[in-house]
Amino acid sequence: MFNIACIIMASGLSKRMDKNKLLLDFKGKEMFKYVLDAVNLSDISQRIVVSSYDEILDYAEGLKNFKTVKNSENTLGQSKSILLGINNSDICDGFMFLPCDMPFITHSLINDICSFFYQDSKCIAVPKVNTKNSMPTIFPYYLKADLLNISGDVGGREIIRSNPKILRYIDIKNPLLLQDIDTKEDYIKFKNV
Repeated sequence: MFNIACIIMASGLSKRMDKNKLLLDFKGKEMFKYVLDAVNLSDISQRIVVSSYDEILDYAEGLKNFKTVKNSENTLGQSKSILLGINNSDICDGFMFLPCDMPFITHSLINDICSFFYQDSKCIAVPKVNTKNSMPTIFPYYLKADLLNISGDVGGREIIRSNPKILRYIDIKNPLLLQDIDTKEDYIKFKNV
């Protein structure tokens, strides 16, 4: 098992869609279930779902070893989910932040990113598709205070920008595995892939 706290962020407002995208049917099941099911099959020891939505929290409670955290302040942005997730985690080697709108992610990719992180657990492990940074990113535990100080909807990007010497990139050959669904166009395009 990897001593990683995987914080699954499922509190978004779906501003670019006219409804909660995480609850939409995607290839036969709600989109959020793909991420939770992948984490459930992974070797991560701490699985924390932060959500504003009871349907997601209820599903997570039915899975093995998941902790659920209600985010009643999702209008404050992604930073609120990060704060709640970290504050509900135990001591660990690192924090993985995984958005719940990545229906193609697999447990084996999650395990690969964790294994990559453990090659140098003082680094920030960043998945990269071509030249673009992606998620899920793993931050080492010693950056906990920095993570707790972020605000708004920028997530950990500022910490990544201000720590170039400790960044390590894992190249992901199949970009579909890290595809997120942000817009109606994304949803239409990828639900038939």
